[in-house]
Amino acid sequence: MRLSLRFKTITGVASIAALLLLVLIITVFQLLNDLVDNNVQKSADTSVALFVSTTKNAFLSYDLASLDADVSEILTNPNISYVKVKDKLGNVFVGKGNQQALNRPFVADDSVSEADDGIYDTRAPIMVNDSLYGYVEIGLNIASVTESVSRVKNWTLMLALMEFILVGLCSYILGSYLMSQLRQLHQGAKHLGDAVKDNDYREVFVPVRGNDELSELAEAFNQLVERLKEEHEQRQRAQDELKELNTLLEEKVQDRTALLHQKNFQLEEANKDLKETQVQLLQAEKMASVGQLAAGVAHEINNPVGFVSSNISTLSEYVATYQMVFSQINVVLAAENEQARLKALTELKSMLDNQDMAFINEDIAELLTDSREGLHRVAEIVKGLKIFSRVDSDQMQQHNINDCVRTTLAMVNNQLKYICTVETHLGRVPDIPMNVGKVSQVVTNLLINAGQAIEATGKNGKVIITTCTLNGFVELRVEDSGCGIPPSHLDKLFNPFFTTKPEGQGTGLGLSISFGIAQEHGGTLSASSVEGEGSTFTLALPVEPAPSVPLMEKESE
Repeated sequence: MRLSLRFKTITGVASIAALLLLVLIITVFQLLNDLVDNNVQKSADTSVALFVSTTKNAFLSYDLASLDADVSEILTNPNISYVKVKDKLGNVFVGKGNQQALNRPFVADDSVSEADDGIYDTRAPIMVNDSLYGYVEIGLNIASVTESVSRVKNWTLMLALMEFILVGLCSYILGSYLMSQLRQLHQGAKHLGDAVKDNDYREVFVPVRGNDELSELAEAFNQLVERLKEEHEQRQRAQDELKELNTLLEEKVQDRTALLHQKNFQLEEANKDLKETQVQLLQAEKMASVGQLAAGVAHEINNPVGFVSSNISTLSEYVATYQMVFSQINVVLAAENEQARLKALTELKSMLDNQDMAFINEDIAELLTDSREGLHRVAEIVKGLKIFSRVDSDQMQQHNINDCVRTTLAMVNNQLKYICTVETHLGRVPDIPMNVGKVSQVVTNLLINAGQAIEATGKNGKVIITTCTLNGFVELRVEDSGCGIPPSHLDKLFNPFFTTKPEGQGTGLGLSISFGIAQEHGGTLSASSVEGEGSTFTLALPVEPAPSVPLMEKESE
């Protein structure tokens, strides 16, 4: 049920007035009752006390005639309804007045409201030296008092009712006045909604009457409408300007789009050139590393090739001996008579006696085994050099970093074995996704740098290679006992073209490229060093592949 503001105003004010009047009536009635009770009680106490003092002597001397006369005299007071004098046992000596009141049991009244028969009953003891001898009971006629109190209450209720009616009437007038003002504001608000929709503010303003808060509200509403009208006009002008700007902007966007396409094409070309340059730079650094390893690799290849060549020369001699023996055997088999066969057999025996065939047969097996091992060694070196020097793709394969260490050591061994001792502590690490060629290049760079750091000290040193698994990463640590790195150079160590080597001995790209390769794999490359004592480089590669890197099957070796 929807209640109007006027009804709420009238109801609210009337409820407050009714509550206040109710409190006022209850307070007046309470005060009136207390006042009447006090006066009646004082009057009763005074009357009974006077009568006790008057009749005490007659009562104590049993002078019933004097006692009767005293009672008759006090009953001449119209406010006294009855008087009764009795001893402490309840025997009535004298009793006069209202017979109905005399006949009923005596009950003392504490307030006027308890005296429902119009008689206020009270009594006082007759005492001598704290000894009780009897009682005097008096009934005060309070009918006139009760009537007066009732009349006062009726007038009070009538005045309260009239006041409530006047308050209700004033509330109605106030509510009507407020509603007339608010109704105008309500109509103005409805018109304002239509005006905002239709952009027409001509009939929205409300009239301002009086000089009260509602008038101020109406004035504020009119100011709001005026402001909205101005805002609409400004917005309309802005929209017109915006349309013109949009037209110009579309033309500029078309021009800028064409220019952007051109710039994107140029950027793609530059990115392509940059990628090609990066590949060339990476390959150039690899070739530089290969150049540093060339002499050692050639020596490593020459050693097995030399003894394989010597073995082949010896095998050639053994083959010539077998050819001579087979030729003589053919002569024996081709002999036409027994005499010719015996002669051929004599020559074959002489030939076999001149050759140590048992030694030749045993030596042939050893020569073949040594040659096979030498050629396998050459093949391993060539395979490692091929893996290292090729231009790598971005594809990854599952590979074990321990194999990269072994392959790289086979390539750099000749360069390291004259200046340091290499210790390997290769742990049991899982295969991880990696670009084998790039990771091999990182390992090669670290080992070559370690060797050069030790060589700079002029003493024979030690390189310790350790692999392990830690916190989801496979770590490779290369620790050397070389000259170390100054603290001022540690933060520049992985910057491109930064090198501490003399001019012509280093490009300054090895560690920078290695750092980039570690990042491509989702790992890290870090360094720690104590100048004069050595350095430690740590390569950490994740066990799980990065989601954006394609993983190919492991190549067959």
